[in-house]
Amino acid sequence: MLSNTMRSTLLFSSLLLLSSALQATTSDLADQVETLWQTENYTAAQALLAPLVNKKTKDAQLLALLGQTEAVLKNSERAEELLEKAIKYNANNADYQHWYATVSCNLASSASMFSALGYAKRCKKAYETALELAPQNPRSYIALGSFLAQAPGIAGGDKNEALKLAEQLKQLDTLQGWLLELKLTDISDEAAFNQFLASAEPLKTRPEAYFQRAMQLAGTENYSAAITLLQQAISQTAVDDDAKASISESHYQLARCAVLGKTAVTEGIAAMQHYLQENPASERYDWAQLRLAQLYVLANNRDKATAITQPLLASTNDDKLKAELKKLL
Repeated sequence: MLSNTMRSTLLFSSLLLLSSALQATTSDLADQVETLWQTENYTAAQALLAPLVNKKTKDAQLLALLGQTEAVLKNSERAEELLEKAIKYNANNADYQHWYATVSCNLASSASMFSALGYAKRCKKAYETALELAPQNPRSYIALGSFLAQAPGIAGGDKNEALKLAEQLKQLDTLQGWLLELKLTDISDEAAFNQFLASAEPLKTRPEAYFQRAMQLAGTENYSAAITLLQQAISQTAVDDDAKASISESHYQLARCAVLGKTAVTEGIAAMQHYLQENPASERYDWAQLRLAQLYVLANNRDKATAITQPLLASTNDDKLKAELKKLL
């Protein structure tokens, strides 16, 4: 017969083996989910993860995987619930803290004033924790800096503190530090824009600064000047994902400015055709088609406009879009 000591040793060994097996299983699952995320198949990731999670689940990684998936699917309340549990069981994971903060911020933007304050405070605290846990990750500076710049003071906003984070980030990643400072800077006129760009050497050959200034000009209905700057943005090299996204948005906004300003119509048509070709899965695809149809009307090419508006009117469920389409028929 086995002694009590031997039984204890075997039991301990069995528990270690079980723990290792469970860790391996979760790791394999995480790889599968990551693959689905990369192909933007978030619904499949949700279907894979959801049956494995219940009210008693204490696996932080499993909770976080489903929480992040729900966040991308815009199920924000469910995502926050899951991510809150994930950091309860593993508060030292910067990714979990970052995602929890992001979801809380998203909920704050659509909540009542009283609830929004609570969400915003949780958002700030989690972003601060993520930065403490991952001080070498530019994402942590960008997320917290953006929050501090946008949130009201009562919710912890502080633009001066945000600018300090941008300066700190420059020491870690010069380009990302300047991009964060750009987000935080209100470039009020052409002189201020030129002065900023003169000091921000890494941004001179990138699209972001030209795009931001263009949007400020569009906000004052100076569409011609905005289009000129958007053309400069588009002419920059798409060296990374940030630059590609800014150039893509510049195509869309150039076409929009052409519609609103009734100017540079040919350039607007070319820009929107490019946007539609490069972004077939865009959530704004139908609205982009409307803008293109509007531009064709301005170009006195009603046949091409009608070829867009009639099938779009028949397929869309967006009442606002329908109203705009009917104006062109």
